[in-house]
Amino acid sequence: MDINAEQNLYRSPDHPGIHCYIVNVTSSSGLWQSENPLTQSLPILAMQLATVIVITRVLQYIFKPYHIPPIVANILGGILIGPTALGNLGYFQQMFPLRALMMLETVSYWALTCHVFLLGLETDVASVLRAGKKAIHVAAFGFLFPLLAGIALFLMIHKNRPDEESSQSQFVYFAAPLAMTGFPVVSRILVELKLIHTDLGRLAMSCALVEDLVGWAFVVVLLPYTISFLNAVYSALANVAFILFCVYAVRPVLALLIRRTTAHRNNVNEHYLSFIMVSVSLFACATEVLGTGSLVGAFVFGVIMPDRVIAGMLADKFEDFMSGYLLPLYFVTCGLKINLKEVNSNWAGPAFTILICCSLKIIGAMITTSRYKIPRRDAFALGLISNTKGIISMFMANLAIDKKILSSYEYATLVLSIAVMTAATGPIIANMYRPAKRLSHYKQRTIQQAKGAESELRVLACFHGPYNITGMINLFDSSATTKESPLNVFALHLVELTGRASAMLIIHNPGKSRAGRKDANSEQILTALDTFASLNDSIEMHPLTALSPFVTMHDDICSLAEDRRVSFVILPFHKPPTRDGKLDEEGSTSFRGVNLNVLANAPCTVGLFVDRGFGETQNEDSSLKRQVAMLFFGGPDDREALAYASRMGASGVVNLRVVRFQSGMLESNHGGDDMDGIQGTAGEFGGLVTASAYVERQRKLDQMCLNEFRLRSAGQEMIHYEEKEVNGEEEVVFILREMATTQQIDLFLVGKGEGALQPLTAALLDWCEYPELGPIGDSLVSMDDSRSSVLIVQQYIGPEEEAEELGDQRREHMVDVHEPSEHSREHLGKWQVPGEEDEHHLGGFEMEPFDRHKRDDGMDGLKYNY
Repeated sequence: MDINAEQNLYRSPDHPGIHCYIVNVTSSSGLWQSENPLTQSLPILAMQLATVIVITRVLQYIFKPYHIPPIVANILGGILIGPTALGNLGYFQQMFPLRALMMLETVSYWALTCHVFLLGLETDVASVLRAGKKAIHVAAFGFLFPLLAGIALFLMIHKNRPDEESSQSQFVYFAAPLAMTGFPVVSRILVELKLIHTDLGRLAMSCALVEDLVGWAFVVVLLPYTISFLNAVYSALANVAFILFCVYAVRPVLALLIRRTTAHRNNVNEHYLSFIMVSVSLFACATEVLGTGSLVGAFVFGVIMPDRVIAGMLADKFEDFMSGYLLPLYFVTCGLKINLKEVNSNWAGPAFTILICCSLKIIGAMITTSRYKIPRRDAFALGLISNTKGIISMFMANLAIDKKILSSYEYATLVLSIAVMTAATGPIIANMYRPAKRLSHYKQRTIQQAKGAESELRVLACFHGPYNITGMINLFDSSATTKESPLNVFALHLVELTGRASAMLIIHNPGKSRAGRKDANSEQILTALDTFASLNDSIEMHPLTALSPFVTMHDDICSLAEDRRVSFVILPFHKPPTRDGKLDEEGSTSFRGVNLNVLANAPCTVGLFVDRGFGETQNEDSSLKRQVAMLFFGGPDDREALAYASRMGASGVVNLRVVRFQSGMLESNHGGDDMDGIQGTAGEFGGLVTASAYVERQRKLDQMCLNEFRLRSAGQEMIHYEEKEVNGEEEVVFILREMATTQQIDLFLVGKGEGALQPLTAALLDWCEYPELGPIGDSLVSMDDSRSSVLIVQQYIGPEEEAEELGDQRREHMVDVHEPSEHSREHLGKWQVPGEEDEHHLGGFEMEPFDRHKRDDGMDGLKYNY
């Protein structure tokens, strides 16, 4: 079919100069009748989709290492497909003809509407109420200053182009996109750069959310304002009434329907999907009738979704298709309206305009943050982050060119400014806040560096649920808290992020009312911590809640530990305690993965707490002391555990017993002639290394720490020290079982045993069910008839400490063993691909249990893995 044939044209009798094409949706003849399939609507749309997705995904792949968000790739892809570059080629002219724009824009606007609905699902309006005065002040000034400066900039541009007329709506449409901030894009950048839980990240997230909502308010007002002021007033009042109706009438009905019809929230059937699509359409039509466009209705419907779990599942169903497959078409419709060749003759003007646009947010942030004494570096970064634009800015710009409010020159300048501002944020912030720079200011990373019981100890304690409360609180109470040596606890409740909302850290104010909280587990944990802190003046409690997916939860813990400069991170074992003092048989594989990755990448000492009801007997009878046994075999981890045991011994509520195990066979050889046997044992387990000089140095350090401990504890009735000589691992296991079952030990404190190989424990490594516990910790936990809790300590060893300990002879004397044993290989094989049937497992989750044995030099100081 010839698309230009006379019979395929329709001439309007009222407008004879206007021709309308009559185009079939598809063709059944195709090449057999020598017809061009690109003259039909459906083949053109299919080819357009394929071409756009390939180009934008290639650009995203190129930009990803530089932390440039995907929206920039979409914008540049649209510009490339337009008349600026590829649009001049014959193939692209056939693929994007003028006659196909109506279908292209219809599909792209529907994809944009659905994408905005997904953005509404991610938006937590209640977070604005928790933002605080500082964030609201910074966001308000950060929006108004660029808005007013953008208006002045637009007037200056028009002064240099007197041939174009200007109106009030023109300069507002030019300035408003410059003042807006894209909250979802900001969240993505901060998560990728691991700044989400820093002070800068939390302030930037709060400011971005406030500015994003203000931007939506501008959309509600500006769209009808282009017609008349009176129309804007009527439309704004109608939309306010519509939003209130949705919040107070529609939302409760939705909550009731979900509660009554959803028996299992792990699955969403087709009825919900159909209901959601119909509702999005109805809400979009409602706000279109009210004069503010379909996007407002879709966004409102996403925001009022009452059940965040259902919201997350709906987002999983829709996002890949709508946002990943169809949404790039919208940026093509934007790019087809840009021809950079029009400004090619004079790039100085647009370049100057883009530079000024990029500076407005930064200047505004520098001015307003000076009141709160925020460092200039952080203020500059905050302004740069606020420069990040989202889909709403592009929508405003595209709407302005469609309504002929902005000229093509102004539109091109505005879109380029949006792309440059958003693209520059990630690389610059990544360079400013490289982890290597942050690490240099953080020194006290171990309990030994905190000088035992003579100074403040900063602890990050994680909670999986209310079942961790009793054991953790008793552990805090046993940690020698006095005014001279306080305990500064950051209590972090770990909550899996079930929706598509951005990961966030909620900081709670102790003692303040939390009537609005709906999470019963968090409420129970926070109430218990508040009560405990109020009864202990020497304990400073900082309750927090981290919402993040399991796959990035360990990053959040490590970032928070570094940001708060803690010396000790305490992780609950993935198997919670039962009422009879045993451990749950199943446990959570996802939380185990979090523990493994924290152990591999933590910036400080880590303790893994296996709670079997620690301190519950003493809670019932206050006259009883908690019985704590510290088992010392030697090495950095044991020395770190001894430092914590020393602090517990000074608490006054603990009877501390330190038991040093020595090898009778090794002593008979004076420790110097049996190294071959030790190295041979090391070969059974990958990653452990031995050297005569290194082992001798470790023994000297062990003896120094023990001598210092004995000197400090001399004369203290509740601290006892003893030595046991054993001749093999069988004797070790026998003594451990006797202590655990007959001596009523409440808590065993042991080192993980990493970094120094002991002949007494080497043979136990191959029998470890949970290698993250170490050989001694795993042996204690695996005793079914034991009711003793266990705290396994892994000392942080940075690159400086490792170089100092190993010395210059490390290359000559170290024996590096890479081949794991059969048991270890089997364990690794199981844990690389967890079972799909586990209800706690997160799809695509990867764990590296022994990542600490390898050195990652390519991360620029981000992770110290050994």
